Amino acid sequence: MNFRRTLVKYTAALSVFFAGISMINVPAVHADDVSSTTINTNNSTTDLETTKPDSSSVKKESATTKKRDAVVKLVKKQIGKPYIWGATGPSGFDCSGLTSYVYKNAINKTLPRTTYSQITLGKSVSVSTKKLKKGDLLFWGNYHVGIYVGNGKFVHAPAPGQNVKQQTLASFYPSSAKRVID
Repeated sequence: MNFRRTLVKYTAALSVFFAGISMINVPAVHADDVSSTTINTNNSTTDLETTKPDSSSVKKESATTKKRDAVVKLVKKQIGKPYIWGATGPSGFDCSGLTSYVYKNAINKTLPRTTYSQITLGKSVSVSTKKLKKGDLLFWGNYHVGIYVGNGKFVHAPAPGQNVKQQTLASFYPSSAKRVID
């Protein structure tokens, strides 16, 4: 009987111990930010080696970022040009003409001519400023398209009688988004 009581106390102590461990908040640290020294039992020291990210992944990210920035730079240069139905630039645009022109001239990527076809491209992305990246295509149904430029803003060719302009997502919220720059 005494053994059982001791076992129950031991088990209870372990459960409290492990519950306490699960409550410990350990911050995430990237290996590049850590410089460590290990002290061995014989009081000698050993430096730990860390590995850096593969340079090809860094170059790919850099190339993708450059593409995104090029798209944003070119689409912002189109602000103020008139909406002209069926126009593909450079002096005027309709919405899908603007996106086609910008992608072709900024990063040499050919998009289909119509919004209806462009919406079938790429990877679906949540319409959220936390998820969207510069250069993502924004869609309002399958009838209108614009380009996300960051900071909750996008550029589009809105409608006849208006010019290409930049707006906030809050002012004209899209129904879907696609990532076509990888």
